[in-house]
Amino acid sequence: MSQSLTPYLDTISLRELHTTAIIGPDAWNRLGKAQPLVLSLFLTLDTSSAGASDDVNCTFSYGQMCKDVLAKIGGRDFHNIHHLTSEIADLANTWPGETLKITAMAPKALLRVDGGFGRDIVLRRKEIGQRRSLWDVNSNEWFIRGLNIACIIGVNEHERLEKQVVNIGLKMRGESDQEQYKGKMWGENEMWRSLVRRVCEVVEVSSFQTLEALAALIARTCLAAIPLPEITVTLEKPSALTFVEGAGVEITRRRDFLQQS
Repeated sequence: MSQSLTPYLDTISLRELHTTAIIGPDAWNRLGKAQPLVLSLFLTLDTSSAGASDDVNCTFSYGQMCKDVLAKIGGRDFHNIHHLTSEIADLANTWPGETLKITAMAPKALLRVDGGFGRDIVLRRKEIGQRRSLWDVNSNEWFIRGLNIACIIGVNEHERLEKQVVNIGLKMRGESDQEQYKGKMWGENEMWRSLVRRVCEVVEVSSFQTLEALAALIARTCLAAIPLPEITVTLEKPSALTFVEGAGVEITRRRDFLQQS
């Protein structure tokens, strides 16, 4: 008796596709300005037939993925990154596969943010009827990387005399259902700008001995400012140790953290 084989889950990827797009107001709140955009897509599907036959028709072309994405973006004016990634997700309904991860990062979208602002979504195939399926949002996150702010931080005597730069990263988990965001997407850009301003304000005047206490303050500030269920705060001190690039902590807090004393 022949045994049925479990399909392989391989990955076809487009990593760091550099392009430009209008994604709402730019960092200076100007409309209609194209911004640099970096896209990465990771599509899981079974490529074993192509591996056995060496036939390109037995797989899905990463070249076609690239053409489809660029055609979808070209000449469009998107409200924000949420709008852009949602449109790519709709486009991907014409693709095969079991899961799809889309990362869109705008390196110049927010002032004082050196590492970029973006959105990560993971889609999973959902059956909706006989021989029909669509992508369903499985996870949904926003991220801010490389927010550099100077403050008093540290236990050593010399660290209490002068401010030093801390490098802040934020990862904010959203609801998995895209319907939750349809009413909020129009004001999303201003929400993130306001969040960065608020974090800068509280960190610049802070004075802590530990990164853990500063990270808790940042988490509390962000949860109070944005309607999302969870946040991860990454903090590093680049100047803490002479032969170490960065020493730091990472914490994750849910919305109920606001009720804790």
